[in-house]
Order: sequence, then structure tokens, then C-alpha cells
Amino acid sequence: MTPRVTVLISGSGSNLQALIDAKARGDLACDIVRVISSSKKAYGLERAAKHNIPSTVHSLYKYTKDLPKEDKTAREAARKQFEIELASAVLEDKPDLVVCAGWLLILGSEFLKRLQSIPIINLHPALPGAFDGTTHAIEMAWKKCQQDGRPLKAGCMVHLVIEEVDRGEPVVIKELEIVPGQESLEDYENRVHAAEHIAIVEGTRKILGQANVVKN
Repeated sequence: MTPRVTVLISGSGSNLQALIDAKARGDLACDIVRVISSSKKAYGLERAAKHNIPSTVHSLYKYTKDLPKEDKTAREAARKQFEIELASAVLEDKPDLVVCAGWLLILGSEFLKRLQSIPIINLHPALPGAFDGTTHAIEMAWKKCQQDGRPLKAGCMVHLVIEEVDRGEPVVIKELEIVPGQESLEDYENRVHAAEHIAIVEGTRKILGQANVVKN
């Protein structure tokens, strides 16, 4: 039986596209049963539509838009409801794996406890223990290298999702060296994204127990 995969996105969906392309090449055997986006403007939704993949928008903004920022109790309750309903939306499709491919929101305890039996993996543009919990990890690594004036080992990883943000067990690690003055931030970003597109496929294959993982 072909494994069922749900993909969570927030933006362009280039890593979703990497999974779709790997399927088309025969490098990945799964059914992407749904794409869930945290933003209705995410270009990844167009990618899903182009390949006839069902999609859903599940935006946190809908839950918090009428709540004052200082009302932390109400906003926390709204966040919990967001996670509960996100979990329900995921579970409806009975996936074997959830892949966070550019999903920018933290998945908290209300979501995770409802998906205890389903592995969840996340793509993070840094190495284990480096720049946890930030969406600016690529820029931070590049700037640190330039400021320190010496080569820096950086890269990206796919890891299992746990409550501690970006601290789950690594599934795939891609190391990249940054050398001061050798490339622009944009060039380094492009290298990281290229590595991510490989890592997301390898990580998905590994969790699904599929042999012959795609190599660099």
C-alpha cells in the first residue's frame, strides 16, 4: 500500500515541489494526500493545484485577528484551538507521515499529542543545535561567518518534530561550509535551498523506510 503523506507549507512551496518532482522521477513512492498552508497567499497552493493535490488553508490569523495583543490568555486559548483543528484536518486524511516543508508556525503540544502515532518531520536551514527556532537561520549563519572572519560549518537538516523547537532527532543532515568573503548572502541562500530540496526527499524516504536514498 502506497504511503500517505500530508505536507504543511507557508510560502513558495519549493520543497513541496522537490517532493512532487521526486515522485515524478520515481525516486519517492508516496501519495501526497493533502497540502495544508498557513497562508492563503502561499504560492505552494498553486503548485498543489497544478498537480491535482487537494489543499486546505489553515491560518492562525483567523483565530487571533479580533483579539488584542495584550490579552495573552485569550490568544493562548485561540492558539490551542488552532492546533486542535489543525490536528483534526490532518487526521482526516489518515497520513502515514506529516512533512513540514517550509511551515513557519510552531507545532505545539495540542497538535503533537493528537498525532502521537504519526511521525512528523521538519526542514530547518541550520545544523543541529544551531540557530534553533528562527526563520532567519540562513542569514544568521552567513553573517556570523563574515563577522568571525573564519570558515563556518553550516547547512540544513531534516529532523523529527518534538515540542522543543528544532531539537528533535536529526533524520538527514547536509553540511555546507561558508568561507568569509567568498559568496554573497544570496549565493549562500541558493546553496542551502538546493541542499534542502535533496534533504527533504531523503528525509521523507528514510522515515517511510524506502531504500536507495537519493544522493548528492
